[in-house]
Amino acid sequence: MFSIPSEKYFRWCLAAFILSGFLVTVQAKWLTIHNDFFHYDNNGELIRTRSGDLDKFGDTYYWYGWYKENQRCYASKDLLHWENRGIIYTGSSWTNRMDVVYNESTKQYVLVLKYASGDACNMGIATSPTPDGKYNFKGDYKVFGYQIGDMSVWVDDDEKAYFLYVWNSVEGANSGGISEHGIASMSSDYQRLSENLHVWHRGSREAPMMMKHNGIYYYLTSLTDYITSSATKYYTAPSPSGPWTDELLPMITPGNTADNSWDTQCDYVFTFKGTDDTVHMYCGDRWEKPDPARLGDYAWLPVTFSPNDSVVVNYYQDWEVDPDRGIWRPFDYARNMAMHKTATASSEAGDDSACNVTDSSTWQNYLETKWTSGKSDPQWITVDLGTERYINRVILKWDSAYAKSFKIQVATDTTEWKDVFSTTKAGCRSVTDETFDVTKARFVRMYGTKRGDDSRGYSLFDFMVLNDDPATAKTHNPATAPIPSGSVLTRRNNSIHYSIRKDDFVKLDVVDCRGRLITVLVDGFTFTGDHETFLPRTLGSGMYIIRLYSGTKLLDVLKVML
Repeated sequence: MFSIPSEKYFRWCLAAFILSGFLVTVQAKWLTIHNDFFHYDNNGELIRTRSGDLDKFGDTYYWYGWYKENQRCYASKDLLHWENRGIIYTGSSWTNRMDVVYNESTKQYVLVLKYASGDACNMGIATSPTPDGKYNFKGDYKVFGYQIGDMSVWVDDDEKAYFLYVWNSVEGANSGGISEHGIASMSSDYQRLSENLHVWHRGSREAPMMMKHNGIYYYLTSLTDYITSSATKYYTAPSPSGPWTDELLPMITPGNTADNSWDTQCDYVFTFKGTDDTVHMYCGDRWEKPDPARLGDYAWLPVTFSPNDSVVVNYYQDWEVDPDRGIWRPFDYARNMAMHKTATASSEAGDDSACNVTDSSTWQNYLETKWTSGKSDPQWITVDLGTERYINRVILKWDSAYAKSFKIQVATDTTEWKDVFSTTKAGCRSVTDETFDVTKARFVRMYGTKRGDDSRGYSLFDFMVLNDDPATAKTHNPATAPIPSGSVLTRRNNSIHYSIRKDDFVKLDVVDCRGRLITVLVDGFTFTGDHETFLPRTLGSGMYIIRLYSGTKLLDVLKVML
């Protein structure tokens, strides 16, 4: 997934950022993605973007989707904090799929809809001069003489647009689930269809979406099963006009024993095209939630590819992307300065003690390891970092017993607290991820003043403290980093420790006893020194083999029995 920059580049990085004997990290503009939790807008309301899409126009991300007969729009600079831009179009209960694309020649934003008309739907078109304005309806049309079911729009690098659709060209398709599906080219203004390029004579597929990698085009779909999660499968072609394969290939989801795209129905792929590489992000709607650990209405996950270009989607509760460079990485929990530190609280309920929020296993076993307070206001929980540290970011993961109003406070002792963040609009099963000016502190506190549910206390799964500022963040000093003389790969419970003897691109993966890839734990540039990552909670019982690569060299292998 990562492109390897030049040796000269890394020498410059290592030489240019030395501060007080410590190596300072070269900071990319990493954006953090959190899964398993709900998204809330600036008004404290749940984000509603079913069957929609994500776009970036200028320096702003726009998240569109359908809810209760309305097409809605939210805007963000960082994919974490979303401003509700309101309703951009009102349709009907069947106008429930949509995409927005910008047309450079007409300077118009084009809203393409699955538009209600009779028993089935047409392709609907609306336009606006702004991405978040009220869209003016232009009309609706049958697709080459027939109505449609699910649809989406995809734009290639040459600005040509393509319409993906489920086709009601077979009598009784709406009730029989035998619809065909296909791909068509669109007119230069994106408001009409030009040519029907290919039709698959295969039913029981819906929710089409598209992406391109290494010159290969992928047309991905879900099973036709209403809102039930299902395995995502795909066809491939060397160009949108074909020739397309006729056999569906399954998207590989290592460790997903239910084989249901991590409890989602596929919706769209968002692409980060950068200077170094390209990251494709799988975006799935999570309508039903059979797994209590994987809640949240949506899942955004990085797409990787096998050596033969098969689609692979591993699951990460937290991961990061640099959109400018087009690279991604799993979230490194070793950056968390609160890990294994002492936590105290105003009160505790049963076994849900304060120390659970700084347990390194909490992020993967968070249903069993959390802090819960007494049922009164106010309440607080404090992490002692052990010594004064530079910090500029706090991440809190809330249970359903959450704080509606709270502050994040810091102190060098426990007598004088300084507010670095406050809100009155937090939400159930949400993630608070806030960056503030770099400050020096030993103690970090969540001070809750209003519970979300008066019948319950406050409950936190995780309390992370970080410093992502390039001027003050410190990493391992290569001259003093301890390198063990024996194995470079060791395990303690679910924690995997590995040592790198030189700065290099590192891959750490897990295969089963038959050699099948289960998951990728690390995949990216890593500095010399000791590092830690964790086995995912999705691994079932059995024998696994963990492999550590530095560049193309296999450094170590570790057998693990779970």
